[in-house]
Amino acid sequence: MRAVKKIEKITSVSGFIENIMNINKRNARPTAFRGQKFYDWDTEPKIFRDDCNVYSEENLIVRDLVSVHPQEFDSDKTMFDRLVRMQHFGLPTRLLDVTLNPLVALWFASEKYLVDGKEQDGKVQYFLVPKERQKYYDSDRVSCMANLANLKSESKEEIFKLVAQGLSRAQFNRRKCVDELFYNIGFEKPNFRKIIEPMDLIRPVFVKPKLNNKRIIAQSGAFLIYGAKTYKGASGEAIIPVRRIMVSANAKENIREELELLGIHASSLFPEIDKASEFIVKKYNTSSDDSSFLI
Repeated sequence: MRAVKKIEKITSVSGFIENIMNINKRNARPTAFRGQKFYDWDTEPKIFRDDCNVYSEENLIVRDLVSVHPQEFDSDKTMFDRLVRMQHFGLPTRLLDVTLNPLVALWFASEKYLVDGKEQDGKVQYFLVPKERQKYYDSDRVSCMANLANLKSESKEEIFKLVAQGLSRAQFNRRKCVDELFYNIGFEKPNFRKIIEPMDLIRPVFVKPKLNNKRIIAQSGAFLIYGAKTYKGASGEAIIPVRRIMVSANAKENIREELELLGIHASSLFPEIDKASEFIVKKYNTSSDDSSFLI
């Protein structure tokens, strides 16, 4: 990935907010944010990561999950809908979780992370996505990218090779591997015109999802959806402008405490009852009498 200039290290919520406000003053309003507890981690969907090792079987794992839990996907009308639900259940997908709320990203970035017993810095990234690559859940372009997940590995690789060769749109759309993609898109969009701009399968796009999931609502969630894994220059930072704010390792605990005062904590971000139970137990194990009345 392309090297990104570091922004000053923040040590408090107020310092973070000031940083975000300064970004807006420069007329560089971020589209979305993402927090990671370790600064040096790459930014890419889980299914593309080397330690995941299931990318070549992507078309099988998405079918397997629907096969064993079909009732969970009954209301999903598109492949993107299914990928969002699969992501929620922990399946590696070509989606990258982002948020519209910078404080939510800061919460994730301030989680403790140790390497050789030493606490590590985190990071909040903000993405500057061009308007033409900001889409809704029902976009044709999103359907094209989401349905890549249904193709065999060989078909996906052939598609990306064709893109790299610079074929014209007409030449590209006549190929058999692209016709397989049309076939899958047809299940959710029977009237889809069989025309795909080749580079549209390469560049990640920002997707605003349906707000039909408690966690997405709680986290002001959205997604980046990715096409290629191996196409040179296709990974996030080379295509979507992204900047980083470093979160000091030594300040993580204090930042978490400040965020909790603002209503940003595990129970508010993960509204499932098991997460609420964990948060309540932790609160009463660690809080003083003075703060025990807080909800």
